[in-house]
Amino acid sequence: MFHTVEKFKVPAQILLGLIAVTFVGFGVSTVTNPGADYIIKIGGQKVSEHELNAAMQNIQAQGGNESRDAVFQQLVQRAYLTQGAKLMGIAVSQEQVKQIIVDDPAFHDASGKFSQAMLTQYLEQRRMSEDQFVEDVRQQFGLQNLINLVQNGTIVSDAQASQVINLTQATRTIRSATFSPEAFAAQIKVDDAALQRYYDAHKKDYLIPQAVKIEYVALSNKDLAAKQTVSEEEVRKAFDEQAKTMTPRREIAHIFFPVAQDADDAARAAAKAEADKVYAQVKAKPSEFAALAKQYSKDPASKEKGGNLGYLPKDGGLGKEFEDVAFTLPKGQISEVVQTAFGYHIITILNIQDKADYAQEKEQIAEDLKLKKAAAEFNKAKEKLAEEAFNNPNSLAEVAEKLDLKLTAPDEWLNKSNGKAAGMSDELLNVIFSDDVLKKKHNSEPVTVDPNTVWVVRAKEVREEKTAPFAEMKEEVRTAYLRSEAVKLAEKKAQEALAALNAGKPSQANWSGVEKLTAEQARGSMPPEAYAELVKARPAGGKPAYALLQGLPAPVIIEVQSISAPENAASQIPAAKKALLTHETNNAFDALLQYLSKNLKREQGAQKVNAGGE
Repeated sequence: MFHTVEKFKVPAQILLGLIAVTFVGFGVSTVTNPGADYIIKIGGQKVSEHELNAAMQNIQAQGGNESRDAVFQQLVQRAYLTQGAKLMGIAVSQEQVKQIIVDDPAFHDASGKFSQAMLTQYLEQRRMSEDQFVEDVRQQFGLQNLINLVQNGTIVSDAQASQVINLTQATRTIRSATFSPEAFAAQIKVDDAALQRYYDAHKKDYLIPQAVKIEYVALSNKDLAAKQTVSEEEVRKAFDEQAKTMTPRREIAHIFFPVAQDADDAARAAAKAEADKVYAQVKAKPSEFAALAKQYSKDPASKEKGGNLGYLPKDGGLGKEFEDVAFTLPKGQISEVVQTAFGYHIITILNIQDKADYAQEKEQIAEDLKLKKAAAEFNKAKEKLAEEAFNNPNSLAEVAEKLDLKLTAPDEWLNKSNGKAAGMSDELLNVIFSDDVLKKKHNSEPVTVDPNTVWVVRAKEVREEKTAPFAEMKEEVRTAYLRSEAVKLAEKKAQEALAALNAGKPSQANWSGVEKLTAEQARGSMPPEAYAELVKARPAGGKPAYALLQGLPAPVIIEVQSISAPENAASQIPAAKKALLTHETNNAFDALLQYLSKNLKREQGAQKVNAGGE
């Protein structure tokens, strides 16, 4: 509700996005203990467990997955701003509040007029009094007025935007000099004392994490399905049912070049240029479509299958622009580049199926029927697995034997880091590293690995966390020490060279050839801290400018000889102004929040962010 709020699109929209969730009703409080009705209080503004729960429910209902701590911090920021608005004298009068409520479409009847009955029903559903509701509306719109005030106080000129465009979109004529640490390695003296000092200062780098060797049994719906049988009669019956509703389908393949919906013109142009380049190759060699899809397509689900999306009906699932082309192309023909809301596609039709074909469908139908039968048995099998794992806590081999499941026992050490890298879920890792499994060495309860598979795991061997001794790590320490000292020498040499160049003196830098460097190339090849230094280098008076780039494998000095403004700079000014406005508004909010956090009293209540003490 509150369409006025929903129109608000500035950096504070996260805070405002929490507003609607506070209108869920606050019954009359019977709390008498000080602090018992809030987690924290900012000035006179409380943030309660009830409010946090409501915010979490609202975010989850909208498909969000923010953590409870993150949402709590947003509510705290909103409390600071709400209290700040009161201190700054930003208020909404009683008449304004009434008008806001009367104008809200949520309380309009079929004729478009305000309905007191609809408002009363709304309040009753949320166990709110009208006075409580009015006060809530007053607070929320006071907050909006503060946010509007901050935004409206931020002005970005065309000149500022042009300057940013020239710095971030320009092409630079450059040459570079790299100071390779390897070139200084011979200058470093190494002895055991130096290595021991380095080891002592970097012991955290030689920490061997807690790890475990596990064994597990897996119960899979797919394995259960393989044991099922279906008759020809069952398959024919299922086919006949599907054939009644089947619409024409096409086996479609594509090569996809995605573009974010909020991408700027430059990003869209780059994606279109890449699509056009690949289309030229496909047009020259149509038989290479699958190979080119594997090489260039950005669709991870289909690229390894040569871009094949399978048999699909025209049902709107692929979007109108895509389907209008895909369902008019003859078999074997390749489309030109097709633009959709998701990016650019090159489409081809592998097969056309106008009606159901039993010979073609029966194998898949049989598999589907087996999976359905297996799904009916899966939960029972899972319960049986849990029962056997509990009854035989110290032997997973017995469980595997009784249930005719395979016992798998990898020989590698598993820690949380390499488990995460291997794709194990947090839920599975938490079970493996729980006290019950790790310390007691009991069988776990069945844990879901994917929607169709559960595991029961058991620890065979446990290795506790420890720091590897110096004697064992001496060679690794030597390598790290040499690298560290060589980098220091390279950086010192680069700093000396930069100082000489800035003073107009000759340097011993080993320069590369002169080349053109676009802004896109620079951002793609440099870490942010290096790019930030590059844009500071601005030639003046016919003389080059220099920058020492950090964050790279080796120090690099860039000589910027000239900067050429982008050809389409004028067309980019609106987007640049919008980006600058967002940046400046964010800075203004950060400064305001810092001021309020220093000047408003903050009290801790008895309630907790995680009520269960989790």
